[in-house]
Amino acid sequence: MQSKGRQYRQRIEVSVKKGSEEVLPEEIYGACLSGGLWIEEEKGKTVIKAYPEDAGAFQDLLRRSGITIQGIRIVQEKEQDYAELTKRYFQPIGIEDITVAAPWNKRRGKKMTIIIEPGMAFGTGRHESTRIMIRLIKDTDISGKDVLDLGCGSAILSFYAALKGAKRVTAVDNDKDAIESARKNLSLNNITNIRFTCAGLENVKGRYDIVLANLDIRTFSDHAQHIAKRLKRGGTVIISGILGKDAKRALSFFPSLTLVRMEKKNSWRGFVLKKAES
Repeated sequence: MQSKGRQYRQRIEVSVKKGSEEVLPEEIYGACLSGGLWIEEEKGKTVIKAYPEDAGAFQDLLRRSGITIQGIRIVQEKEQDYAELTKRYFQPIGIEDITVAAPWNKRRGKKMTIIIEPGMAFGTGRHESTRIMIRLIKDTDISGKDVLDLGCGSAILSFYAALKGAKRVTAVDNDKDAIESARKNLSLNNITNIRFTCAGLENVKGRYDIVLANLDIRTFSDHAQHIAKRLKRGGTVIISGILGKDAKRALSFFPSLTLVRMEKKNSWRGFVLKKAES
């Protein structure tokens, strides 16, 4: 029986195959928005410690994710300072030529660093589709270009484009909390040429040299033509958030553009598409 006045909380500890923590689906983080999630290395094992809003739904998400689960343990623990725990356990993430770090992480190495507040949860760079986007952006000439980031989330892609020399970046998301998160993250980075807008994709105007769209197949189905219209002549769109089984379908949404490159990571795909010069 619990002592009167003592507050307890349910923690789920999931042992996974080493490396799986780098490819956790965004839905896993989304299921822990209010409670938090972090990853630890314990005696050579990788353990995800999470405080989901719905324990059953969280476990179902894990099982559907395809991640190799080696064990699940549910713990009842006393309430504690979870912000401090996040600070203790969040580790910097290396992606291509950048490091994504929290404000309290020590700077290491010579890589460019993007500072993200992990507790804001709108993307820390672990998802495969984000990694694909960064790889494709890395190999694209961004210098001096006008860039549009659709569905910006925590704005990692916007920050990366700015660091790669973009003239200016317009970052758009239809979630006001995501925009607030991105603006706070901007204050943590020495970047000044990003403008944030809270708007639906269909309301975005203007034309850009490069469009970044890490979205999902349904959004591409509904808005691909509008996305293509945001490109200047000779412009480039970089897309991801597409499963391999949906790749051909996704490309069919952009009949006026030419496929330049395809990139894959596990089940996810990303593409670089080009608009004609004339």
